[in-house]
Amino acid sequence: MLIILIGNKGAHGSSIADLVLILLTQTLVIAFVEEMVFRGFILNLLLSKSYKVAVLLSSFLFAFTHSLNMLSGQSVANTIFQILFAFVIGLVLALLIVNGQSIGIMIVFHGLNNFLQFTSPVDANDSLLINYALLLFLSGYAFYLWNRKATLSVSQHQISS
Repeated sequence: MLIILIGNKGAHGSSIADLVLILLTQTLVIAFVEEMVFRGFILNLLLSKSYKVAVLLSSFLFAFTHSLNMLSGQSVANTIFQILFAFVIGLVLALLIVNGQSIGIMIVFHGLNNFLQFTSPVDANDSLLINYALLLFLSGYAFYLWNRKATLSVSQHQISS
């Protein structure tokens, strides 16, 4: 969150009331619904297959829904980056869930991320370095969580055997 806040040069709104309304909308409506659908319903539905299938497929579906932003006039380049970013964020959030974190934390993170992106006074093209740094950091974190879950699964399987 700090990387986004610094990279976007803060949050921009015409008033405190506007910022609060945007934060509440982004967290209580958009983030809540998306997290309940993708990490609450789809991820849990697919966990019976395997956590790997569940994490990858729920993240892919989450990313795919962000392609709809082209319908609102977003450029193809920005949409492709947003799909990639959404996939990596989806991986991190799904892996946090399968590693035992609360979906409530995912909703708050998702809402704050959306809020900071939505209220950014910086055009997305102006903060490419920050965006790529954040994507690299999140990819590394997803890799860490993936390996952590695999290690935990192996050690739990050995304990139960």
